[in-house]
This record gives sequence, structure tokens and C-alpha cells, in this order.
Amino acid sequence: MDRLLNIGVCSYRRPDQLRRLLQSFAGMRVPSSLQLLVTVIDNDPAGSAQPVVAEMKASLPFSLGYCHEMRRGIPCARNRAIAEALIAEADYLVFVDDDEWVEVDWLEQLYNYALLKDGAVICGRVKAEVPEGTRAVMAEFFERKVYPTGARRAYCATNNVLIPIAVVRDLSLRFDESRPFAGGEDTLFFTEVSARGVEILYCAEAVVHEVIPAERISVRWQSRRKFAAGTTQAVQKRACGRGRMGIIQSGVAQLLGALISAPLYFATGRTDSGYRSWLKACRSAGLIGGAIGVRSDFYRQIAE
Repeated sequence: MDRLLNIGVCSYRRPDQLRRLLQSFAGMRVPSSLQLLVTVIDNDPAGSAQPVVAEMKASLPFSLGYCHEMRRGIPCARNRAIAEALIAEADYLVFVDDDEWVEVDWLEQLYNYALLKDGAVICGRVKAEVPEGTRAVMAEFFERKVYPTGARRAYCATNNVLIPIAVVRDLSLRFDESRPFAGGEDTLFFTEVSARGVEILYCAEAVVHEVIPAERISVRWQSRRKFAAGTTQAVQKRACGRGRMGIIQSGVAQLLGALISAPLYFATGRTDSGYRSWLKACRSAGLIGGAIGVRSDFYRQIAE
């Protein structure tokens, strides 16, 4: 019997990007032993993804579903994707973001590697596409480390990942909805997956491309995102058993080092190094804040 794979796409007011992603799905190769279902989870109260789904439905060589998740926040949408995959009795749930597009052999690579590593979560490579003319130091922000295929990861993200449905069904794992606009709940989710004994393995051949919008090429956006990432990192460290004071002490040491080095770099004309130190300071500040209970609502403005 063919296995059913459900691709869940959570979307919020990105109709053009969603259309591009669905068009890339239309051109990808699907393993012959696989039954494919794509489900778009629309988190926009106005339902902006529905016309795109209706437009693309007839032209796609697989089932395309639509769900309207009225509870605001990406963890709510991701949990709806899990619920829909369970209702469909899927064998696998795959997440990609609505601002990405996939390579022709992406699904083949992801799925075939999952068959070799039965029961493991498989995460793939994400290549960032920044606007033309972006300074190299600002483009670095979006670069993701590439690991060899088979590398074991302590956690991953939902921007290119395959999850055996047993992971969420049998372990009753869901994304934390208590911080719906904070970001980083996927990091915490997969940290828990790993802690529960499920392997997370990297597949370098399963490639998606993330298209970075121009508004993210700014000091303000990157600084705020680093701070939010720091708060998530603090929560993650606490979940892994690190003490609160140890996290704070580490964060303070990193923050002081970054705040000392950044002006020195700028004063000597090494602006790129100064900017990197500034971002490190933002992340360190978030780490301290997260350790004492500060919560970031980084994505609230994006979702308004």
C-alpha cells in the first residue's frame, strides 16, 4: 500500500509567495510509492490564501486542501497542520514555509532518506536568496550551516522537515501555543522530540530556497530577531537542564564582551566585525531576558 505524505504549509498574508511555492510543488518529482496531499493552513482572519488555493487546485497533480485556522499565531497554525495530518491518517507530515520554493528532487531526497532511517525526523537544507545588492555582512544573518548527510541534530526548524506521524501521535507532542508571536517554538518542539529519544538527522540533498524580503535587510529587524532568538535559546537551555543563574552569567559575559568589542571595531573602521558584535550583543541580551522570564512578541507586528 502506498504511504501518504502530507505537506503542511502555514501561510499568513503571502499570496504571491504561496503561489510560487505551490508552483514549485507542481514541478517536483514525487516517488511512485507515495501518495501526496498538500494542506494550506491559512492563519489570516481574512482568508487571503483561499483564492490562491482555489486558483492552483486544478493545475496540481496531487490533492490540495485548505484549512482556515482562526486562532492567531504560527504555533496554532502548525498544530492545526498536525491535526489535519492525523485526520487524513498520513504516515508523514512535512513542513515548509510559505516564503520558500523547492527544488525538483527535494521530496525524493527527503522521503528516500526517511525510508533509510525509519522513525527519524529528517531535516533538509535551506538556501537563502537575499535581494540583489545586499551587503555581505547582512546576508550572513540568513545563512544556515550546512551539515553532512546523516549528521545528528539536537533540534531543527519547520522550514524543511519531515516528521513520521508516530512522533506526534504516539508521543502527543505539539507546538507551544503559550507564546504565539514569540517565534522559536519549533526549536523548542524539536528539542523535546530529541529529548524523547527520536533521532533528528540532516539530509543535505533535500534543498529548499527561502526568498528574503527587502524589509528584513535592516539593522532594526535583524537586531530584534537576534534578541527574540536569545529568549528562545534561554528557554531551550532551561528545558535541557541548565540552571537559571548559569544562563544569566553566560549571557552577561557574552554581552559585555560584545559591547566592548563592537565600538572598538567601529572606531577602527572594521564595520562588518562591529555589526557582528552588535548582533551578538542583541542575542546575549535576549538570553539574559529569557532566563528571567522576558517574553518576545517579535512576530506580533508581522501578524498585524
